[in-house]
Amino acid sequence: MIALIAEKPSVAKDIALIIGATQRNDGYLSGNGYMVTWAFGHLIQLAMPEAYGMANFRRESLPILPPDFQLIPRQVKAEKGYKADPGVLK
Repeated sequence: MIALIAEKPSVAKDIALIIGATQRNDGYLSGNGYMVTWAFGHLIQLAMPEAYGMANFRRESLPILPPDFQLIPRQVKAEKGYKADPGVLK
Protein backbone atom coordinates (compact mmCIF):
# COMPACT_ATOMS: atom_id res chain seq x y z
CA MET A 1 0.00 0.00 0.00
CA ILE A 2 1.28 3.47 -0.89
CA ALA A 3 0.64 6.35 1.53
CA LEU A 4 0.27 9.92 0.30
CA ILE A 5 0.18 13.01 2.52
CA ALA A 6 -1.53 16.15 1.24
CA GLU A 7 -1.28 19.68 2.59
CA LYS A 8 -4.94 19.95 3.53
CA PRO A 9 -8.17 17.90 3.42
CA SER A 10 -9.49 19.40 0.18
CA VAL A 11 -6.27 18.53 -1.68
CA ALA A 12 -6.34 15.00 -0.23
CA LYS A 13 -9.90 14.52 -1.50
CA ASP A 14 -8.90 15.62 -5.00
CA ILE A 15 -5.90 13.28 -5.05
CA ALA A 16 -8.00 10.39 -3.71
CA LEU A 17 -10.59 10.94 -6.42
CA ILE A 18 -7.93 10.78 -9.14
CA ILE A 19 -6.25 7.60 -7.83
CA GLY A 20 -9.47 5.81 -6.87
CA ALA A 21 -9.14 5.90 -3.08
CA THR A 22 -12.85 6.19 -2.34
CA GLN A 23 -13.22 4.47 1.05
CA ARG A 24 -13.54 6.99 3.90
CA ASN A 25 -11.75 6.17 7.15
CA ASP A 26 -10.98 8.11 10.32
CA GLY A 27 -8.39 10.65 9.13
CA TYR A 28 -7.63 9.16 5.72
CA LEU A 29 -9.09 7.85 2.46
CA SER A 30 -8.12 4.46 1.08
CA GLY A 31 -8.59 2.20 -1.91
CA ASN A 32 -6.92 0.93 -5.05
CA GLY A 33 -3.67 0.28 -3.13
CA TYR A 34 -3.42 3.80 -1.71
CA MET A 35 -3.96 5.61 1.58
CA VAL A 36 -4.35 9.39 1.38
CA THR A 37 -4.17 11.51 4.50
CA TRP A 38 -3.64 15.20 5.14
CA ALA A 39 -2.03 17.73 7.41
CA PHE A 40 -3.23 21.16 8.40
CA GLY A 41 -1.19 24.07 7.08
CA HIS A 42 -0.29 25.42 10.50
CA LEU A 43 -0.57 23.10 13.48
CA ILE A 44 0.78 25.51 16.06
CA GLN A 45 0.92 29.26 16.54
CA LEU A 46 2.30 31.78 18.95
CA ALA A 47 0.20 32.37 22.05
CA MET A 48 -1.94 35.50 22.18
CA PRO A 49 -0.78 38.54 24.22
CA GLU A 50 -3.03 37.53 27.15
CA ALA A 51 -0.83 34.44 27.69
CA TYR A 52 2.07 36.80 28.42
CA GLY A 53 0.12 38.83 30.98
CA MET A 54 -1.02 41.60 28.64
CA ALA A 55 -4.75 41.72 29.40
CA ASN A 56 -5.45 45.11 27.81
CA PHE A 57 -3.44 44.84 24.64
CA ARG A 58 -2.73 48.04 22.74
CA ARG A 59 -0.80 48.77 19.60
CA GLU A 60 1.60 50.90 21.65
CA SER A 61 2.65 47.72 23.50
CA LEU A 62 4.34 46.40 20.37
CA PRO A 63 6.71 44.76 19.95
CA ILE A 64 6.05 42.01 22.47
CA LEU A 65 9.36 40.36 23.29
CA PRO A 66 8.85 37.80 26.07
CA PRO A 67 11.84 35.84 27.38
CA ASP A 68 10.32 32.65 25.91
CA PHE A 69 7.66 32.46 23.22
CA GLN A 70 4.76 30.09 23.94
CA LEU A 71 3.48 27.80 21.21
CA ILE A 72 -0.13 26.60 21.28
CA PRO A 73 -2.31 24.50 18.94
CA ARG A 74 -3.91 26.44 16.10
CA GLN A 75 -6.91 28.42 17.38
CA VAL A 76 -10.36 28.81 15.82
CA LYS A 77 -13.11 31.27 16.68
CA ALA A 78 -15.57 30.01 19.26
CA GLU A 79 -18.66 31.49 20.86
CA LYS A 80 -16.59 33.27 23.48
CA GLY A 81 -13.15 33.99 22.11
CA TYR A 82 -10.93 31.29 20.66
CA LYS A 83 -10.33 27.58 21.31
CA ALA A 84 -7.96 24.94 20.02
CA ASP A 85 -8.95 23.53 16.63
CA PRO A 86 -10.35 20.02 17.33
CA GLY A 87 -8.97 18.67 14.04
CA VAL A 88 -5.47 19.81 14.91
CA LEU A 89 -5.71 18.30 18.40
CA LYS A 90 -6.77 14.97 16.93
